[in-house]
Amino acid sequence: MALKIGDKVRFLNEVGGGRITSVVNDQMVNVETEDGFEVPTFIHNLIVVNVPDQYESGKARNVIAPETTKVEPPRISKPEEPWFTDKNQVAGKDHTELFFALVPENSANPPTGNMAMYLINNGNESLLFRFTQQTKYNYETVMAQSANPNSKVYLGLIRPDMISDLPVYCFQWLSFQKKSKTLGNFLTKEISLSAVKFYKQNSFATSRFFKVPVMLVPLVDNPLKAELEKLSNHDFGQAIAAKESEKKEVIIGLPNLDLVEIDLHIAELLDDISNMTNAEMVTVQMDKFKMGLENAIKKGVKKIVFIHGVGNGTLKSEVRRELDRNYAKYPMQDASFREYGFGATMVILKK
Repeated sequence: MALKIGDKVRFLNEVGGGRITSVVNDQMVNVETEDGFEVPTFIHNLIVVNVPDQYESGKARNVIAPETTKVEPPRISKPEEPWFTDKNQVAGKDHTELFFALVPENSANPPTGNMAMYLINNGNESLLFRFTQQTKYNYETVMAQSANPNSKVYLGLIRPDMISDLPVYCFQWLSFQKKSKTLGNFLTKEISLSAVKFYKQNSFATSRFFKVPVMLVPLVDNPLKAELEKLSNHDFGQAIAAKESEKKEVIIGLPNLDLVEIDLHIAELLDDISNMTNAEMVTVQMDKFKMGLENAIKKGVKKIVFIHGVGNGTLKSEVRRELDRNYAKYPMQDASFREYGFGATMVILKK
């Protein structure tokens, strides 16, 4: 008689039955009854009530064990492409172009709305970058991540109330391609934005990156600068000196640095003030005041005159309050009445 483990059987010599659970020897198997007891039983006293695979009497080694479920080995999937695989390539781009972009919510009057900040990677290289803000005590990381070639990454917002006191924005980055003949350098760029720029129309211009006019600040020098690096040390020094002299802002009124005049009238600072509030105009004027005073101190100017006009006295009060608060060591007084009337303040930086 053929039996197998798991067969449902009946006893020939008594009532009941069960299932074969194991083989004792060639003559005997264990049967689990319907009551849950395991009973050793001779094979010749059993009858199969189902017909599974074969068990041959007298050959216990041929008892077929219950089938086990086959476990398929896990499939090893092909690894995904690394993010820095060269892609989004544009023919003809053979140098890196990086921009810090400010996109106004209100393009008609940018300072009155939020300003979205973006990093634009306009080149065929991948990018690892860190974006930080310089605080009084340290550099605070805002974002650190990657950027694909020819892409832009959102960095955050500048709210209107932040414009008058912006931090120094700092970028650190490493640009590279999947295969290159040389290792790239880890580069750094710090950006100080004057509030005055947000009020000037020509600070925002159309570009190929956005549908609205934006302020673009380049993070990488023009490729022509690389040509200068090929010059000899002597020629290079001369070229840089010439460029610096061209860009140097002339803030002094007299060659001997005795006196500097800075006109704070809003019409002298901005081309269009039609959409500005009085508070916004004063902010621009005070930024110009602080910048001019700091420059004069650094350059060793002896006296500086701020022409603020008479008006309702608001700007004059703000100028003198700032001097009292942060520049108390420098004496101040009304400037010459003959030359400026009541509309100017003189600060004495050196005796």
